[in-house]
Amino acid sequence: MVAGSLSGMYSSPHVRVSDADRESTVARLSAATAEGRLTIEEFSERSRQAYASRTWGELSAVLHDLPLPAVAYQQVRPAPRAAGGNLPLIAMILGLASLPLVACGGVGLSGLSGVAAIVLGVRALRGPARQAPRGRAMAIAGVAGGAAGTLGLVALFLTSFLWVGF
Repeated sequence: MVAGSLSGMYSSPHVRVSDADRESTVARLSAATAEGRLTIEEFSERSRQAYASRTWGELSAVLHDLPLPAVAYQQVRPAPRAAGGNLPLIAMILGLASLPLVACGGVGLSGLSGVAAIVLGVRALRGPARQAPRGRAMAIAGVAGGAAGTLGLVALFLTSFLWVGF
């Protein structure tokens, strides 16, 4: 089988081709022209032959001297997801949100937000977030913000008890 041959895909070069097969072949010819492998005249002639082809044998003849597409040489893999996912970001948001909640008197939400930020931030720091470029910084900001919000809540309770008395 020649490097650019398509007939190797089927047991017989007499198998009929579809319009999609012809379009795919013309796309490969276009790419070869863009790479400088074919002249415009060669592209035009081979495209005409591709659209006139009825079988794989005829269609593969227009690609016989061209290399296989680059996709055939490499395995296509999805882009890797950022290490740590969204956990560091959520910890940072909750930690930073706990600070204004204390100042505004949102006692229940502030405590919940602060504790959740600490737990999620520590969990992110123990997990894959430490390898993420900004994951570690976001997790630390979440722990610090959550701790500050929780300490602010404790200080608010202590001052209210001191004012009211036991």
